[in-house]
Formats: sequence, structure tokens, C-alpha cells
Amino acid sequence: MVATRVKAIVRKNVAMQTEVPCKHAAVQVSGCRECLSLSLVLEGSGDTSCVRCDQVDDLLSLVAELKEEVERLRSIRECERETDWWAHTLPSLGQGQQMEALQEAEVPLPSCHQAGGDLRDGGEWIQVPAQGGRRIPSRSPSPSQLPLLNRYGALELEDRASEDQGVDEVLSREVPRPSQAAPRILTSSEKRKRRVIVVGDSLLRGTEGPICRPDPSHREVCCLSGARVKDITRKLPGLVQTSDYYPLLVVQVGSDEIAERNPKAIKRDFRALGRLVERSGAQAVFSSVPSVAGKYTERNRKTHLVNTWLRDCCHWWHFGFFDHGEVYTAPGLLATDGVQLSQRGKRILAHEMAGLIERALN
Repeated sequence: MVATRVKAIVRKNVAMQTEVPCKHAAVQVSGCRECLSLSLVLEGSGDTSCVRCDQVDDLLSLVAELKEEVERLRSIRECERETDWWAHTLPSLGQGQQMEALQEAEVPLPSCHQAGGDLRDGGEWIQVPAQGGRRIPSRSPSPSQLPLLNRYGALELEDRASEDQGVDEVLSREVPRPSQAAPRILTSSEKRKRRVIVVGDSLLRGTEGPICRPDPSHREVCCLSGARVKDITRKLPGLVQTSDYYPLLVVQVGSDEIAERNPKAIKRDFRALGRLVERSGAQAVFSSVPSVAGKYTERNRKTHLVNTWLRDCCHWWHFGFFDHGEVYTAPGLLATDGVQLSQRGKRILAHEMAGLIERALN
């Protein structure tokens, strides 16, 4: 009897001990005051925050940051639109000023003192900051750069012959213009098979076969019909590739403009072409302007002046100079117009160029 009673008491105590922890665990559940959701509080920690509320706060902060980013992008887009508008408006304003300058060509220009007085009476420059918090660095206006009118704009209406006369005097008195990036010819220093580029005017038409036949993949003839020296200067940087190693440039130009232009203008264009080729690191050979036979005495006089000057410049630039001499004054080498070469003359020119290239490469 005693043993059974003890066992009953022990069983009862065990049941009581198992019920207490269950009642204690139920008390640990609490609710969030903001979202009214239940959250489990760990024993011994004072943090009663709700996970859902924390996630909502994070989302709200992200939305606020996105709104600020959208406003910033809108301000940038407005600034770009304003810049594009000014870029399209300024050229038209410049053309309008040139037309006004042509109409008022007879009106004397104001002196520097009068210009200064007008600037002072007109007020001061005010810098307006761009939208979006981006500041433009302040730049003080220079009084010497304010008059942007072209005093020599009326010369553009004259023909080419009068335009070429007195070029040096006009350039010495011209208002200084902002410097532009000059075109450059870039070559490679990695040693590989050399390319040959023959460029010139319509005199080279029909000479491609004998010139390119020895090595068609590394030789090129570029014939620009009616081209001038300045046209070769603009075209040459696009013909030379950056992967070319020490290319050979052969220039045959001048015959299409020697009769129309002034020798001073032709020399100026040759000087610009020489400076371009000199900085490229390529091997260059300039051919002379061929002389013609017949009644073209004035043309031959200009040809002699340009060829003599070009020979000295090539010696100064360390370029090669190939003189055709009086070869094409022989009968049957010129076409009916007396200026262009006949088929026989073109064959002779092609073989001369091919021999020149072989000697230059070797």
C-alpha cells in the first residue's frame, strides 16, 4: 500500500512539472502595436520590434531614394535639352551676324575705346547656375575676344583667282581664331610587311595595274579626280591605317590646279601636307607637276616655280622628290586637250611609278 501511494504522488508531481513550462511558454507571445501582428520575443532580450514593420521601413527608404534619383535624372535631361537647343541656335545666329556684316561692310568698325565704352554701358556679365546643383566654373570674359565678326567675309564672294591673290597679307591681318585639332597620321612600331599608298589627282587614272601588280595586297592607288593639294591633306589620314609599319607614301598632285590657282596658294597647301606627313613617321616621296608642250607658257612657268620650291622643301623635310622633267612634252604623250595624258603617256607614268616604288622599298 505504501509503495503504490508513493508512485501515485511521484506521477502527480511529474505531471505538475510538465504543465508549468507549457504555461510559461504561452506568456512569451506578444503583438505589434503598429501592424497588429504577433511576434515571438526571445527570453532575456528586450527587442520587441516586428519583422514586417522593419521590411516596410526598408521599402519606404528605397522608394525615397528612387524618387531622388528620378529627380536628378530629370534635371540632367533638361540641361542636355537646353545645351542641344543652344548648339542648334548658335550657328544660325552666326550666319545672321555674317549677313549683317556683309550688308554693313562700308560702315567703319568702332575703335577699341568705343567698344570698351559700349561694354561698360551695357552692364556686367551674370552667370546663371545650371539646374540640378551642378555648377559651371566661372570664366572671366576677355574684351579682346568679344568681337567675333569676320572683317574679311566679303572676300568669300569673289572668284577663286582673286581669292588666291594676297593670301599671305590677308592671313597676317585676320582676327585670330580658336585653334582646332589638326589631323594626324598614326602608324605602328611593330615590324611587319610595309604598305605602299599612291595618292593623287586625275593624272593617276589608269595606272593601277602596273603599280599594284607586284603585290596587290600591300599596294593601293587612290585617284581623286580634280583633287587639289588640300583635298589630299584631308583624305590621307583615312588611307593610312594605325597598324601600318613605316608605310611608303607617293604623292602625285598639282596638275589639276596649276593653271587656275596662284602659286602662293599651292605652296601653302603643300606646306600643310608636308607638316602632316612629317609627323607621321612614314616614308614619303613627292612627284613633280608634269610640264606640257604647246602654247601653255604661263602654265609651264607656274609649274617650274612650284617644282623648284617643292624640291627644296622635300630636301628640308627629308622626303624623296621624283622629277618627271620634260618627258611628257614629247609628241603623242598628251591627250587632245594638251593637259591630260594619253593612254601611252599613262603607261609611261605607271611604269615610272612602279620603278620608283621598287627603288624606295629597297
